[in-house]
Amino acid sequence: MARKLSIMDSGWLMMETRETPMHVGGLALFDLPEDAPADYMESMYRYLVDVDGICRPFSQKIQAHLPLRMDAAWVEDENFDIDYHVRHSALPRPGRIRELLALVSRLHAQRLDPSRPLWECYLIEGIEGNRFALYTKMHHSMVDGMAGMHLMQSRMAKSADEQIPAPWSGAWDANKPKRSPGEKVKASVRQGFSNVSKGTGQLVDLLRQPKDSNVKTIYRAPKTQLNRRVTGARRFAAQSWSLPRIRAAGKKHNGTVNDIFLAMCGGALRRYLLSQDSLPDEALVAQVPVALRSADQAGEGGNAITTVQVSLGTHLDSPEERLAAIQDSMKSVKGRLGDMQKAEIDVYTLLTNVPLSLGQITGLSGRVSPMFNLVISNVPGPKQTLYLNGAEMQATYPVSLVLHGYALNITVVSYKDSLEFGVIGCRDTLPHIQRFLDYFEESLAELEG
Repeated sequence: MARKLSIMDSGWLMMETRETPMHVGGLALFDLPEDAPADYMESMYRYLVDVDGICRPFSQKIQAHLPLRMDAAWVEDENFDIDYHVRHSALPRPGRIRELLALVSRLHAQRLDPSRPLWECYLIEGIEGNRFALYTKMHHSMVDGMAGMHLMQSRMAKSADEQIPAPWSGAWDANKPKRSPGEKVKASVRQGFSNVSKGTGQLVDLLRQPKDSNVKTIYRAPKTQLNRRVTGARRFAAQSWSLPRIRAAGKKHNGTVNDIFLAMCGGALRRYLLSQDSLPDEALVAQVPVALRSADQAGEGGNAITTVQVSLGTHLDSPEERLAAIQDSMKSVKGRLGDMQKAEIDVYTLLTNVPLSLGQITGLSGRVSPMFNLVISNVPGPKQTLYLNGAEMQATYPVSLVLHGYALNITVVSYKDSLEFGVIGCRDTLPHIQRFLDYFEESLAELEG
C-alpha cells in the first residue's frame, strides 16, 4: 500500500538538483578482528547482502506522477536488487584517512537513483592500521540526519560475539512492534487554528527582536562567502575530539558540551573567514536542528525535527564573550521551545522551512539575503562500544548535505568518549575546508587556556 510523504519530506525531493543532492550519510571506521581470516572482508560483504528480505524503510521507493513529485508516496520495490545498494570497494593499500575522505567526498556528491530505494552502502577495505570503513547514505526524505544515525547504530551489536541481522534485513520488520489503530488522535479544527495562531505568533515575536540581539530567527544573518550558489563538487573533512576534554572546558565556563561545541564552530568560522578576508561585522547565525522524537522511533522513517537559529558570536574577538553570546542565544531558543506544544512547533517549523524550500526550487537561494548562514547539528550517539559482525567500530562521522546559499554544514555525533566532527562543503565555493579541523582545535584550546 502506498504511503504518501508529508509536506516536509516531499520538500527534500522538490529541492533536489544535480548540484544539490538531498541525502545524508555516515562514515563508520572499524578495526579488523585480530584473528580475522584472509577472506574476512568477503565474509563481511556476504553478511551485508545475504539477507532474508529487506525491511522498511530500506525496501521502499518513491512513486510519483505530478511535476516536482508533489504527489510522492512510498511503495514497496518489487524488484529490489541488494547488489546495487550494497557495494564492495577498496583503497590502494595502505589507504590513508586522507584518501578515504576523498573517496567519501566523491561518493557523497553523486545523486541517488530516483527509480530505486533511496539509499546506498559502501564497504571499503584497504585502510591503513588494519581497518575498513562503511559509508552509508540515505535520502533526506527517507530519514532526517539524526534518525538515520540512530537507525544504523541501533542495529549494531553490543559485543563482538552478538549475532544480529544486517541493518536492512527483513528480520527487523518481524521484530517491530505494531501501533494500535487508536494511538494516533486527530486534533479538532478549533485546536488546529489555535496551533497555527500560536506557532505564527512565536515567529512574529522573534522577527520583532532587535537585529543586534543574541536572540535570532530567519533572515537575521549577514550574507557571507558561505551563502553563495554551489556546484555539485564536495569536500569532506572529519576528526574526533575527546569528550572529557570538552566537558572540562564547559565546566570551566559554566557551560554544556553543546555550548563548547558551538563555540568551537564559532571560533573556527571566525578564523576561516578572516583567512579569506571576508569576516562580516555581524554575527553569523547557525540553523540548529532539534529532534522531536526519541531514538527508539528512528526506524519509523521520515523527518521529525524542528530548527532554531543561534548566534555564533563570530563578530567578537574574545572567546569568552563569544561563548557568552552563544549561551545567551541558546537559552532564549530553548525557553521558546519549552513553552510550545508539539503541534505548535510543527506549525512554526513549517513556516520557517517553506521559504527555504521555495528559495531552492525557484533558484533564488544564493542570490538573495540568506535565512541563516549554515547548518550545525549535534547528534547524541551511543555511549557503549558497537560492533558490526564481530568488528569493533572505532569512530563514526556524520556526512550531511549543502544547499544553494548554504555551502557548509558542520555535524557532530557523540560516540563513547569522543565527539566525532563531520564537515561537508562545496569544494568550489569554499576552498580549503580541511583547515576547519585545525581551527576547531585552536578554538577549543583558547577556551582551555
